[in-house]
Amino acid sequence: MMLDFILGLDKSLFLMVNSQWTAAWADAFFPFITDLHKTFFFKVFIVPLILGLFIWRRGLKRGLIIFFFCLVAVSASDGFGNWALKKTIQRPRPAETSGLQVQVRAPFGGYSFVSNHATNMFSFASFTSAIFPPVAIPVYTLATVVAYSRVYNGVHFPTDVLCGALLGCLFGILFAKLCQRLLAKMESEKVTPS
Repeated sequence: MMLDFILGLDKSLFLMVNSQWTAAWADAFFPFITDLHKTFFFKVFIVPLILGLFIWRRGLKRGLIIFFFCLVAVSASDGFGNWALKKTIQRPRPAETSGLQVQVRAPFGGYSFVSNHATNMFSFASFTSAIFPPVAIPVYTLATVVAYSRVYNGVHFPTDVLCGALLGCLFGILFAKLCQRLLAKMESEKVTPS
């Protein structure tokens, strides 16, 4: 069966990332980076920095609109991943899967599919890079590192992060298009005399 083959491959790749492709520096780095968004530093410095960059690049009104749409994109993808997928599919975490020897390096709770960390990061990356293409490489790199950390830390299977990344990209691009349409409409109304 194709599903059995995919799940077998998923577990094999998980074990390689979690138990074989390891290093002392990675054991310290990936648990830190995986929950960077929960730190005081992120909330107090990174979020205002992102808002400031949006305003700096597009002005106060447009910058605030872009920031609002970015928040909505991440929130919508997070909610969909959690309520529509995790609570419906109810896939156990790797550490709760019988027959797997897992090195757990980060706290976890709830179900495994999809990875909301991957969903949220790729939603942010795809939204931001659609609005500001020059930032594509750094934001997608950060999203990929966070997604990889979820497997390395033993809290998600590779398919959890891959599907989460795809879901996040879908939401990010969708809300970026909506945001761009609104900004274009505002621009045309400004140019067109009343």
